[in-house]
Amino acid sequence: MKKVFLMLVALCIFVCVIGCATMTTPVVNSIDIKATDFSKTMKTGEACRIYVLGFIGPFGDASIVQAAQEAKISKVEAVDYKSGWYVLFSKFCARVYGE
Repeated sequence: MKKVFLMLVALCIFVCVIGCATMTTPVVNSIDIKATDFSKTMKTGEACRIYVLGFIGPFGDASIVQAAQEAKISKVEAVDYKSGWYVLFSKFCARVYGE
């Protein structure tokens, strides 16, 4: 029983290490958004990518282009990224705002 428990702990550690190694941080371009009018109503589009157990995947496309296409945005004015790590999967999303 001890050996099974130790093997499960080793597997969990392996999955966590591999999962953390496969996550990528997007390259971010900095732009000046002082000219953007945030008081007006903007369309919002979101595209997400999901990894199961940290290393199986990615499922989905978390690109700015995909998010803009889903919301039919022709002029992207701002981009947000959000990510979440849960027990069995992780999720990374790109959210775009524009006209």
